[in-house]
Amino acid sequence: MNIFLPKQIKKIIKIFEDNNFKCYVVGGAIRDSLLNLTPNEFDISTNALPCNIKSLFKKVITIGETYGCIKIFFENTWFEITTFRIENNYTDFRHAKFIKFINSPKLDALRRDFTINSIYFNGKSLIDPFNGIEDLNKKIIRLIGDKNLKFYEDPLRILRALKFKSKLNFKIEFLTLLSLKNNFYLIKHLSKYRIHEELHKIFENLYSYDSMKIFSILNGFQIILNSKFKIFNFEKILKLTNKFHIRLFCILYFHSDINKLLIPEILKNHLNFNKTELYEINLIFKILQEKLFENNKGFIKFLIFNYDYNSTFFILNVLNTYIPSCTDILNKFFKIKWGYEPIKIKHLNIQLRKILKNKKNVTKYNKYLITLVHINPKLNKRDLLIHLLKNKFKF
Repeated sequence: MNIFLPKQIKKIIKIFEDNNFKCYVVGGAIRDSLLNLTPNEFDISTNALPCNIKSLFKKVITIGETYGCIKIFFENTWFEITTFRIENNYTDFRHAKFIKFINSPKLDALRRDFTINSIYFNGKSLIDPFNGIEDLNKKIIRLIGDKNLKFYEDPLRILRALKFKSKLNFKIEFLTLLSLKNNFYLIKHLSKYRIHEELHKIFENLYSYDSMKIFSILNGFQIILNSKFKIFNFEKILKLTNKFHIRLFCILYFHSDINKLLIPEILKNHLNFNKTELYEINLIFKILQEKLFENNKGFIKFLIFNYDYNSTFFILNVLNTYIPSCTDILNKFFKIKWGYEPIKIKHLNIQLRKILKNKKNVTKYNKYLITLVHINPKLNKRDLLIHLLKNKFKF
């Protein structure tokens, strides 16, 4: 059994043990290591009290001290250290009103979500109080303890279950799935930031479709967007880029009976998309609503000229997937991209600023020429471009 711990983590564990404290890495890092995946973050847990943790490290952040969480700065990296605790009496679907610091990692594991996230390792030995390794081997996602209570305490666990399913391609254990179904409505109590963060991971993970399907069957889209509409089969979504905002937009636009005119505003108000993502949503919405698309090189070059290759790709990807007349438009895009056809003004074989005395019309002339060259790249010859300009603008 090979569990990877960085040297910094090993040093931190040693500091605690040298001072007669227990210290373990727990959660996703151990789970991923046991699955031969690369861990992204390391959660450290100890029986040392917050005051003890602060005494062992020079630079700390104490914002979460009430909950036993101290951030330490060690060898140019921030780490979060959490004291073993038990907790209950959740008041806002997230925070426990009662917290007690304890000495036992086995009792600490009771407050955690899933068995596969409750495996402790200190570099020498494992503690696995709820048979998480067995569930890893069986590829099962199973809640610890009273399943209805766990989801009620923190409804984010509902989305986390779907996230792990989409990431690991595991099955959700029957009783956990039943409880998830019965308590799904609780996600309405989550902030749009927390919903956005988890959905983003669900939609972009490798095995996202089944989790998206469960989310849809349980009316997840209607709950988070606070709107009534029906969702239809959306298998086509798998052909699209895995960008969350584009996938969600397409589910609403092509796979639901929602009023299409409301989609951009609904997504803006109920989720936490950034300016770039909202811009891309509005862009593809405009192109679809106003039927601005054509399956030809001129349209593709127009997009590249006015936007960029990435934006053009996601627009064409949507058209290629959903518009019957555009099923080969991506092939044309790649031929243009790798065929070095003139797209931008800088690709014109003429520099108008150097040859025109009156500079005020340069932009207008350049746009006229690049439009012609988009249609026929053979026109991109200096003498011919000058002739076209003189013929059009009489100078």
